[in-house]
Parts: sequence; structure tokens; C-alpha cells
Amino acid sequence: MYLYLDTTERDSFQVSLVDKGKVLKHKTVLSVRQHSEKLLKAINGLLQHHPYPSSKRRGIQGIAVVKGPGSFTSLRVGITTANALGWALGIAVRGVGLNFDLLKIDKVFKNKRSNIVLPEYGQPPHITLGR
Repeated sequence: MYLYLDTTERDSFQVSLVDKGKVLKHKTVLSVRQHSEKLLKAINGLLQHHPYPSSKRRGIQGIAVVKGPGSFTSLRVGITTANALGWALGIAVRGVGLNFDLLKIDKVFKNKRSNIVLPEYGQPPHITLGR
């Protein structure tokens, strides 16, 4: 089973569980610039409410995370969460494109070697300085 994260949008994100070419559970969370507060809760809720015993954290074989383009902070939150979970669970993390086909997630994880995913913003970040 694989975990999929898409945090490219500022006001919402998506989390999914995918296994053997089927989307087992998918959730879109409205989180107006609150990804860091809601992402781990959403992942945990997705795993707890899935009816199969393999949905325990140890049942996750890999994490696919959209690496961009997207909102600067939203991407950092999603990618950092995926990298940290991958390291903590000892599973592979892969960066995928924005229009990634979830049903082909198995192909992304053929190589067992773990990678650290880096964001691809698509443009320079728009960072403003406080007054």
C-alpha cells in the first residue's frame, strides 16, 4: 500500500491510500494556509478509518508526493512531511508530477532505494518582508 500526498494548493490538499492499482481511500482537506496543522492529522485519520489491517503505518510501502509546481509554503510542508515520514518508517519516498496517475503508483516504486524529494516551484518564490 502507498500513501499519496498533493499539497500544491494553498487552500486545500489531498491524501490517498493506493494499493494494487486501486484507490482505497481519498480525501481532500480544506486548509486555508493551514497545511502544517492539518496534514499529519489527515494522514492519521486516513489510516485509522481504513478497514484493512494493512493500513497500519507499517503497511505503507512508500510515499509519493507531488513535487510541484505549486505554492511555495504548501510544497515545503508536504514534501518535508513525506521525507520525514519516509525516513522514520524506513520506506521510499518519490516525487511525482502534478498530473500523476495514482493507478500507476506501483511503477514509481520499482527501485527500492530511498530518495529525498526536493520541491520544484516552477518560479521564484514570492516572499515579502515584514514591516
